[in-house]
Amino acid sequence: MKLKNNHILDQIGQVISLDLMLEEDIHTIHSISENDIQSINKSVHKLRKSLKSISAILFLYEFQIDQSQYLNWKSEIKSLSKQFSEVREYFIHLQTFKKVEDKLKDIDKSDLFEIRTQFESEYDQIVQRVTVREKTILKGKEAILKMCQEIQNRHIHSELKLLERRLLKSNQKAQKQFKKLSLNSSHNEFHEFRKSCKRFYLQHIVYNRLGFEKTSKQNKKLYQLTEYLGKEHDLNLLYEFLSIHFHELPPLSQSFFMHKIRKLRKNVFMLYPEVNY
Repeated sequence: MKLKNNHILDQIGQVISLDLMLEEDIHTIHSISENDIQSINKSVHKLRKSLKSISAILFLYEFQIDQSQYLNWKSEIKSLSKQFSEVREYFIHLQTFKKVEDKLKDIDKSDLFEIRTQFESEYDQIVQRVTVREKTILKGKEAILKMCQEIQNRHIHSELKLLERRLLKSNQKAQKQFKKLSLNSSHNEFHEFRKSCKRFYLQHIVYNRLGFEKTSKQNKKLYQLTEYLGKEHDLNLLYEFLSIHFHELPPLSQSFFMHKIRKLRKNVFMLYPEVNY
């Protein structure tokens, strides 16, 4: 991994602080205002995205952190993410359903209306609860900032070469998972690959902010890869939800979902080899 110019290297040196890596995420969390809180999904999305980024960055510094403390922070991140999942889950179901609704021609229109109504009703019930704003968002924001303050108080640093090794390890994990995938792999196998790619992508973003070299074309490909994997995951979750809560889906509906999911997987197989890390 090379820096764009020596000026940046002079600024950050060969030892990079964890504080510097987390700077942008902390700023994002601080920026969540009262107006954002009125838009439940917007604020929850920001918090979840920041948590994923913080987790990805902590991985780079794992061996510079006391192991018990590292595990505590990871556990706290997992717990906070779980708190936000209920709100986000129904929103994603609703948005994904809206994208495919018009193409599900084989499902009776009344059934489509019933499905959409249930998603909208469930989501509205969640976001209208005062506790969502007070606990899930405000307290969640405070908890994340408190954890970040604890991290900053530790004054953790790492040599650049050690960070590069950890970044390489993230990439190698994704490569290993990719080699085992096929078009017929399980949803969970693709989900695990997706998480690894997302972690590497978030680590890459923070490296980019520090001035590390990566071409615009490579950036776009890496981003597109995470988009394909995200859509594949959302479609799988929606399909599973519909199958459970709306009895058996008509055969043509099942075929529709399988075709969409398979097409996204093909896109992943074509694109991943082109993402030269």
